[in-house]
Amino acid sequence: MKILRPAAVLAALVLLAACSDPQADFGKAETEDTEAAWQAFLEQHPEGEWADRARMRLDAARDSRDWDNARSTDAIEAYNNYLLAHPTGAHMGEARQRITELETESAWAAAQAVGTREALEDFLLRWADTPQAEQARAQLAAMTPPPATPAKAAGTKAAAKAAPQAAAKPAARPAAKPATSAPAAARGDYQVQLGAFSTADKAQAEKTRLEQRFRAITGALVVERAAGTGGLHRVKSAAMTETAARSACDKLKSAGQDCVVARR
Repeated sequence: MKILRPAAVLAALVLLAACSDPQADFGKAETEDTEAAWQAFLEQHPEGEWADRARMRLDAARDSRDWDNARSTDAIEAYNNYLLAHPTGAHMGEARQRITELETESAWAAAQAVGTREALEDFLLRWADTPQAEQARAQLAAMTPPPATPAKAAGTKAAAKAAPQAAAKPAARPAAKPATSAPAAARGDYQVQLGAFSTADKAQAEKTRLEQRFRAITGALVVERAAGTGGLHRVKSAAMTETAARSACDKLKSAGQDCVVARR
């Protein structure tokens, strides 16, 4: 009897499969349209055309479940978990957009909490094309000029007084360099960042505009994409020494362009 029992079980399973209609069972599962219903169908019909269709419907049910959970939590980690589970899911674009929005809101709240010019300038460099950027610019415009401005004005006056004396002593002038060529600077581990954007197209457009205005200060600009999901596209200068990068950033700020010195 022990030898015959496995054969009897197998025969019963074959008979059950023969009596079952995959198309009819698919219709029943489709009427219920739940994750449990599609799992039950696949356990009964693991192979064939209807099984392939059922797997697609099961994936869609899981996608919908995980998206509802992410929306309910509405946190960056929850949306990242959704993207990890469904990298090509139905809500992939919405998840990435919401991550960017939440990161922007967090950065803006932090800048407002600090409330300094430096905090607002740093926010603009990272989030220049967000709705909060206009508020940041308005707040910067309402602030008093930075303390360095009077010193620069005094230096300008001193230079103007010294100009007649310098004119009295003729000296050989070096050959003028073209205005479009950047000053020679040793390569180093620092760059000047002029902006950060959510898309490559926006970053490339701003790179072209900034390069036309400030190439003599920054040299050729590059667009670098930050690592990670929803990474920003940053517009940066060529590599410089720290001294050269800080000098270039000071010149850019004097010309009305926000910037920050960043280590490579």
